[in-house]
Amino acid sequence: MVYQVGVLKGILEPYRSRYQLQNAEAVTKLGLKLLYLYFLSLIVFAIGGYFGIGSESFSKEITMMSANEFEAAKLLILSGNIVTGILTPSIYIFLAALFFWIVTDIPYIKLVIVQMILFGLQLVEKTLLVPLFVLMDIGSDANPFSFGIISQYFLRSDYFIHFFSEITIFQFLIIALQYFYLKEFSDRNNYLVLLMIVLFYLATWFVKAFLAYIQVGVFV
Repeated sequence: MVYQVGVLKGILEPYRSRYQLQNAEAVTKLGLKLLYLYFLSLIVFAIGGYFGIGSESFSKEITMMSANEFEAAKLLILSGNIVTGILTPSIYIFLAALFFWIVTDIPYIKLVIVQMILFGLQLVEKTLLVPLFVLMDIGSDANPFSFGIISQYFLRSDYFIHFFSEITIFQFLIIALQYFYLKEFSDRNNYLVLLMIVLFYLATWFVKAFLAYIQVGVFV
């Protein structure tokens, strides 16, 4: 069986996609769909950077900045988002697939395809949040899909508020979809597979919270 890579198919028709990928002897359109994901990621992150999404810490410093520092900071944010738009799919697709290849017995190419499907869902979340943040004039810590708002009532640490802001409904959906795929591809114990997935996302949330915690003004 030849599996034709389809990100939307993997999200909307998971049972069919899993069966076809599990029994696939060859894969087509992998490179083309990767290019699409990189292009979409670059566009979504660039738009987010243009509107200043994720720059809440920078906004607090505006009144203390000169005009040149302000323009430099805006350029830094936009440039950073563009770079992030390129690095994020590379890390999420290839390095994450490498991690799961090490801890499971699943072929690397199948893990790459699963990560592409999941990254497509990540982009859906990011795309929905951009207009929401802009129209409602809120930051990522006030993401209505996350635990960020609730955490602000119980925590005073900006770092942990950022951490809980990374835990969204979409992230739970992504974890569930990843487990749906990997548990059938691996001969390992299902609980071990689920544990590896949860640990991976916990690590990514901690790293993202740390990056959000760093103030842009430090680099300007």
